[in-house]
Amino acid sequence: MEKPQVMNIRKLDRKDLDNLKQMDTGIEDDYVIRIFPRLIESKEHEIFGLFQEGTLMSVAGYTTFADKFAMLGRMRSDRRYTGKGYSTEVMTHIAERLSKDPDIEWIGANTQTHNYPAQRVIERSGMRPGPVHYYAILKSKAVYPGATGPIWNRINELHEKRKLLSRLTSNALEVFPYECYYPLPFDKNLFTDDYLDECTFYVSPSEDRFVIFRNDQKGSLHTHVKYFWNDHYEQPGFFETVYHNWDENPEAAGAWFDFSETGFKNIPDPSIFEVQKPWRLYSRWL
Repeated sequence: MEKPQVMNIRKLDRKDLDNLKQMDTGIEDDYVIRIFPRLIESKEHEIFGLFQEGTLMSVAGYTTFADKFAMLGRMRSDRRYTGKGYSTEVMTHIAERLSKDPDIEWIGANTQTHNYPAQRVIERSGMRPGPVHYYAILKSKAVYPGATGPIWNRINELHEKRKLLSRLTSNALEVFPYECYYPLPFDKNLFTDDYLDECTFYVSPSEDRFVIFRNDQKGSLHTHVKYFWNDHYEQPGFFETVYHNWDENPEAAGAWFDFSETGFKNIPDPSIFEVQKPWRLYSRWL
């Protein structure tokens, strides 16, 4: 009789870097390998692996925000052992672990809409599909896409920044784009003093619109544009404000936008952006 193969799931540690490098994931220059020491040493990040007879077959992890939201991701599997449900086992293990944590109120996972295998894994771990977003990077200031107008008024005081966020009654994105790739529930606990200090706010002359910028390193450094309406091209001065902020952060490789489906359809000329295939957020409240 063939001896059954022993599988186990555990949190990865520093010694597992070689195991991770030996996986055949098909990902060139995998950023998870590059930032692995930071992932395992940070209290906000956890990464787990499924081992079979000592061989690492699949990994996944999560990041916590405001001590109450957990975003799952960093899912990788060895291509030599796909189709056996290993990714589902790891993701389910993480989701169950988080569901037992009394501090965690919400778990989510963000994946591209064409990635059907990842979607099936996410759904099997108990999450349900939510809003779709397009991530588009404006790489050049040579082409001006919107209505012209003066640069908006900068807001510096923390209490004024919080006041603008608290007055937001409608949100076309349905989420708060906390970082690039990390759409989270719109929640005041995310708006810490440190986070708001890192954000630059501008309010329109009519004071019925505002935009937030925050630099974010995702491969290259980008200035992340957080705007909660679908009328980017109708607001005079909006793009002048984007370019002004970009000029003040010349090290940024581009301006990163999160568009809703409607907002993306409103783009007059998408060719001026570097556009990814759309992403869908899956989530569930605990």
